[in-house]
Amino acid sequence: MVGIVDQALEVGGSDDLDISAYHEALVDFIKKTDTPMTIGVQGEWGSGKTSLLNQIWSKLKVSNEEHKDDENFLQIWVNSWEHSLLCSPEECLLKIVNEIIQELLEADVDKNKKDKVKDGVQNLMKGALRIGTSLAVGDAGVKAVDSIFSTEANTIKKLRIQLQDLVREIKHLDSNPYQRVVVYVDDLDRIEPRDAVSILELLKNIFNIKDCVFVLAIDYQVVVKGLKEKFGEPTPENEWEFRSFFDKIIQLPFSMPMGSYDIGKYVVSLLDNIKFYESDNDQLDEDLIESLVTLSIGTNPRSIKRLINSLSLIKILNDTKNVSDSGRGGSAINNKDVATVMLAMVCLQIANSDIYDMLVAEPTFVDSWDNNFAYKLTQKKEELDKGWEENFKQALASEDFDEIWEQCLYRVCYVNPRQRPNATKYSKFLSDLRENYKPEEFQKLLATALKETAVTAVSATDKPNVRPAKGSFKPFFNRGIDDWIERMREDNNSDENFPPEPALKIVNLFIDTYKDTFNAVDELSEKNTGEQDYVIKYAGSCSFYYQKKKIFSFGVSKRATGVVMHIKAHKNLKHKQQPINFTKSNLVFSHDRTLRIEDVENKKIAGSSGFSEWMVTQFNPEEINIEKEFVEYLVNFTAEGVSQRVDSGNNEWISGKDLQMHVKNFKNKRKDSNDFKEAVKAIQDFYDPKNISTVDQ
Repeated sequence: MVGIVDQALEVGGSDDLDISAYHEALVDFIKKTDTPMTIGVQGEWGSGKTSLLNQIWSKLKVSNEEHKDDENFLQIWVNSWEHSLLCSPEECLLKIVNEIIQELLEADVDKNKKDKVKDGVQNLMKGALRIGTSLAVGDAGVKAVDSIFSTEANTIKKLRIQLQDLVREIKHLDSNPYQRVVVYVDDLDRIEPRDAVSILELLKNIFNIKDCVFVLAIDYQVVVKGLKEKFGEPTPENEWEFRSFFDKIIQLPFSMPMGSYDIGKYVVSLLDNIKFYESDNDQLDEDLIESLVTLSIGTNPRSIKRLINSLSLIKILNDTKNVSDSGRGGSAINNKDVATVMLAMVCLQIANSDIYDMLVAEPTFVDSWDNNFAYKLTQKKEELDKGWEENFKQALASEDFDEIWEQCLYRVCYVNPRQRPNATKYSKFLSDLRENYKPEEFQKLLATALKETAVTAVSATDKPNVRPAKGSFKPFFNRGIDDWIERMREDNNSDENFPPEPALKIVNLFIDTYKDTFNAVDELSEKNTGEQDYVIKYAGSCSFYYQKKKIFSFGVSKRATGVVMHIKAHKNLKHKQQPINFTKSNLVFSHDRTLRIEDVENKKIAGSSGFSEWMVTQFNPEEINIEKEFVEYLVNFTAEGVSQRVDSGNNEWISGKDLQMHVKNFKNKRKDSNDFKEAVKAIQDFYDPKNISTVDQ
């Protein structure tokens, strides 16, 4: 299959969103409820309302076939949007009413009753059309219905009685009797909101009859928009009027359970349909895919189909290139990691093309996204906002923006009011993606993904969405300590006194100790042959590497309260991955990210399980006394920790994936199950603030 058509799930189609429990419950309700009853299925565009209605139809049809006379439902489907095309609002109203009645008349009933009902419909239509011709097109919707109700009230009443008799006769037919009538009205949110409200009101007045169940696909917000002409703009004072109208029409509101969609399963099934990824041995990680999709484009099935179509095009282009290069056709991607990171980049294209462009420009974002990079993109417009200082202060206090690259991301999102609330999600998106791979492996995967997905990118800039050619690597890494300090000064309004002397003393102590004791070299220096175990990289932070693995980093920044230094260090299994309290240096570390079980009974959990291998601290450099022995200890401690983690035979290390599994079990397993109990214990033990090791350094 090539591409995914944006259409509802067909009747009886596969339930890849895994919401069968919901439509089964609605079917059971429809069978047993007192009547008349109107069910309102609510949800944004593309959330799956039509698919849900199709599944209800399918299950009632099966029930008809299995139970025959005992459980038989006359089902009628009306597409309101189709009726609204090329006709006035009042004509649309009457066409919908007429279709429902004609479907009822198709049942085997007495000819005299048919004729009476037809006469009633014709009288109603004549009156409505007479009223409609006197109205301006712009006011046709609500006013037409108000006029129909006031001038044709007797006609509507007679018609309702005739319809009640009709339904009663249908129910007691000698052949093929129906227990009740179920009417589905779809796509109300695709027509003008005030016309949708008019349809609701007319249906309520005509079809408020026993043994009838209406299932309407319409969102409450559409009703609110449609009633503005009647009640004015919604305010806290008049909100009850909007709600009262909705409650009068809808007896059972049902919201599409988008939060319960099995997004991982759904996306993987669609990827399988287009043959994007195939492997006999290694399946895609549904949990990771669900996290990436939810944090970027969300859970709307329509947005997900756009994602799949973009990936389908990318696959076709890869196939075509393979034909050109090798003379034979391509095939599905068979590398799970390549497929996952490629999917993530297309998610980012759809959700926020600015962040995708940032990755294209500076793919090593953890090291290269800093204030200077942010200023080039925003021109410091974010700082002109009157709420910026307070909002940024709150962001810095959170674990989602405590790193330099995350603060750069926050600045870029802040200048776009639409994307500002999503900054936290994008930070978690990049963190979740990155933590699943080793750093050097991740950069290769990201480079491949950015190159392959450039064809589907939408950019507002005139810069082409292509990765810089090999050899044109941008100089966002500084060449040494002096270059790094100069860059920090430029980022802080060319302040020649930054960093202040106490901070500069600590910076030099770290660098000198790493070079003197461990023979470390600067990454961009001529001394770096690629064979050294210990390397220093200078970017947003100064990072120390051991055997090409990052072991810790430090940096200096200005805050409202003054200058702050921060250290991020790798944990060690000898201390059970606990944060460390270095008593002599007066440095107390904490988890880089934390999870908190707020309510076991109601399964409430907050925070992030990411970066479980890291611990962090920040401090005022004037209040801390760091010695050379501490730096040497920290290097050995973190280098040993990294070696423990990358040892493939070491099963003791608790990874982010392990914690994610516990979170999933906490949310989804029964509270009396062993998996649930184990998840609670594991999360509480790992993040218990009392679990901190003490080291005399």
